Amino acid sequence: MKLKASTSRKLRYGGVTAVLTALIIAVIIVVNIIFSALAQKFLWYADLTPELLFTLSDNCLDLMENGDPTFENSTNAPLKMVDQYREERRAADPNFKNEDLMIEITFCDDPDVWESNTAQKYVYETARQLESEYPEYIKVDTVNIIWNPSAVTKYEGVSQTSVIIKFGTEYRVRAIRDFYVFNTDEATDEEPWAYNGEKIMVAAILAVTRADSPIACLTVNHGEVFTDTELLMTLDTAGFQVRTLNLAEEEIPENCRLIVVYNPKDDFKVAGLPLANGQVTTVDETQKLDEFLDGTNSMMVFMSPGNPLPEFEEYLAEWGIQYQRLEENGTYYPYMIQDTSQSLTVDGFSIQGNYYTQGLGGKMTEQLRERTAVSPMMVFQNAMPITFSEEFDPVHYVDEEDSSIEYDYATYSVDGHYRSIYNVFTTSEKAIAVANGNEVAKATKAEPFKLMTVSVEDRSTQESNYTTVNEASYVIACGSPEFASKSLLQSNAYGNNAFLEYALRTIGQEPVPVGLTFKPFGDTTIDTVTTSEATQYTVVLTVVPALAALVTGVVIIVRRKHR
Repeated sequence: MKLKASTSRKLRYGGVTAVLTALIIAVIIVVNIIFSALAQKFLWYADLTPELLFTLSDNCLDLMENGDPTFENSTNAPLKMVDQYREERRAADPNFKNEDLMIEITFCDDPDVWESNTAQKYVYETARQLESEYPEYIKVDTVNIIWNPSAVTKYEGVSQTSVIIKFGTEYRVRAIRDFYVFNTDEATDEEPWAYNGEKIMVAAILAVTRADSPIACLTVNHGEVFTDTELLMTLDTAGFQVRTLNLAEEEIPENCRLIVVYNPKDDFKVAGLPLANGQVTTVDETQKLDEFLDGTNSMMVFMSPGNPLPEFEEYLAEWGIQYQRLEENGTYYPYMIQDTSQSLTVDGFSIQGNYYTQGLGGKMTEQLRERTAVSPMMVFQNAMPITFSEEFDPVHYVDEEDSSIEYDYATYSVDGHYRSIYNVFTTSEKAIAVANGNEVAKATKAEPFKLMTVSVEDRSTQESNYTTVNEASYVIACGSPEFASKSLLQSNAYGNNAFLEYALRTIGQEPVPVGLTFKPFGDTTIDTVTTSEATQYTVVLTVVPALAALVTGVVIIVRRKHR
């Protein structure tokens, strides 16, 4: 049977059309695969998230390239430090190549795993953005530690959700949780509400590229208990290696730059004094602290309103610090600050501290106060006030050129040692102090209660180029351990964590990425649409386009048939 010419022509054209259609579809699929692969490799995408979660901030890039310009006498730019190390290696090995020394960011699982999980994807993309921005300095890699556990044997506490930031022999291990800010409510503690990846990542890079990574020691032999880890994380983010220190049995590490005394319950040992068992101790912990602070080092003290610690507090008095207590019949009752005018709670014991804007205390908070239109709120819970110790002479300073600049501080000078103490945060003039259930003192406008102080011992050193360098030691004192608690350090509403970062830059002599902030997740819920309305919209948006396409197809077929 012979086909009609018209039928044969239709089959021939139809076959060619089918082949062309298949080829076009195949080409589109291949192009899509190639483009997707290139987009994945070179990060060809637009960050459409309202919080710009995947976009590196200008502060981040500036810090990576130029370091912190406000921190004097420090080469702290990671890229410049890498160049410096490379030059040293090249001088020792002519065959050295730049790619032999990179900032390495390693993710401890396969890339598809990090891409498939939203929380992990944010961190992974931040690292890849850094790699894309600085391909000659940063290398991002993945390793499946289940199949290749030997790749991470030298690192501690590594899991499949760990990120290892490494440069040379220095490294930091970060858990996925570290890159997020969580709600403080225990019932929803597993729900992150902000992304902090950029800051945590850059802080780790700063730490591993720093020429001399300092140590921060937390005393542990006086009943200190660290139920919150947020303070430790703040220290770690500031670039310190965090360690514990038993002063009675250990020597202070040579590279220690900061000692933190947090909520001690038992007194410090002093040589020659009897112990509870009747023996006389030969260990002198306060002497060790004194020798430590004779160097360019610092200490932070968070004292709780518990029983007095005579030996330790006698040592603090040498730095102008005296915690206020009421003595009645041999029993000491701490002053507890109550201020209902600036309280976050009904009882008045969780109060907002006022910034002291002058002197060293004012200098420590200057950038924090000027960073935003409204200064971040500082919260002190169950606080015991501080007064200047009797060893220090009070000074009322008035600027000769600007009489509006005046403030109070106190000084002490003996045997060539010059120390001074300044207010950092104070109460309002409406605050009162309560001890043993009774009001014992009132604040005034001229003399508010001191919530936090900073003491400094200045030492001027003459260098060979006829310039003078001040090598100072600092002691920050606070009568509220809760100031550094998890609930206050993690809160975006309060500035406690931000202040500690600025303070650590001042007293720790180390750069801190203070310009980088976390990015709260936006509320993507549509509160004005009910469930039934949402269902209707879904049905309409699903059915209407399909019906429109069907009707259009039917119309075209009918018109062609009758043509």
